[in-house]
Amino acid sequence: MAPIDVTFSSSNLNLAGHLYIPSSYQEGERLPAIVVNHPGGGVKEQTAGVYAAELSKQGFIALAFDRRSQGASEGTPRCVEDPFASVEDIKSAVTYLTTNNKVDPKRIGVFGVCAGGGYSVATASTDSRVKAVATVSMVDIGLLFAGSLPEETLASLIAQAGENRTEYAKGGEVKYLPYIPPDVNEDSLVLMKEAYDYYLTPRGSHCRSVNKFALWSYDTLVAYDSFAKIERIAPRPMLLIAGTDADTLEHSRIALAKAGGPNKELYTIAGASHIDLYDKRVADCLPKLIEFFKKNL
Repeated sequence: MAPIDVTFSSSNLNLAGHLYIPSSYQEGERLPAIVVNHPGGGVKEQTAGVYAAELSKQGFIALAFDRRSQGASEGTPRCVEDPFASVEDIKSAVTYLTTNNKVDPKRIGVFGVCAGGGYSVATASTDSRVKAVATVSMVDIGLLFAGSLPEETLASLIAQAGENRTEYAKGGEVKYLPYIPPDVNEDSLVLMKEAYDYYLTPRGSHCRSVNKFALWSYDTLVAYDSFAKIERIAPRPMLLIAGTDADTLEHSRIALAKAGGPNKELYTIAGASHIDLYDKRVADCLPKLIEFFKKNL
């Protein structure tokens, strides 16, 4: 079944979503629902939509949406990667589902890929309406973008971010950086080579996934930690799925170590890389993901 175009409000901005309703839905039913969160720099039509469509086949209502300033959602300047705003947008998506008469408001979960996974964990940490949280190829974007840089480089980026905020306030232009460097080659990190192949070729590209983020995102990223309050998720369940060959596997391991309670699991996909789980090996993730949500929602 094709998704339904929906919009909902978050901080007075209209966010664009695709709502996937199971073809087996019967009028009057109240079904479990899952908010599906796209990677940083991605949009709802890419891997988020793939997972949302598959989850809907299993009897879940699934909502994939574009976070503010990205994709088809409102928000200016465009392409600001603000983790705190992203968490607020996911909470707004949960609120939207609680008002939908097809959804059981007591059975809502969140799921995310890459940065969307980190945002999902952060949301569940501070929103008890979320009854279960799962991730695929999760990253803490603060750690990925800011935590891995030398302090001197980071200090320079933070200074440039502040200068650009002032420049923009005076009528200037927002400065942007690419998510994926234009000079990716055989010597580049595996993650960057695979991201290029997914986002910048027909394999996974989309016209609204524009491969850029505002420079001033850095002064917010440096203050963000997806796992800061992760122990608050317990005793609610958490599932982390990652490839054994993923550059980012350590992010899921860190989350697992920091989370409290018994209802947590890291499930690995043998031989899979970070980007493999966006499309090529979705089928390897689905049985575990479906089992998890059916058990807990």
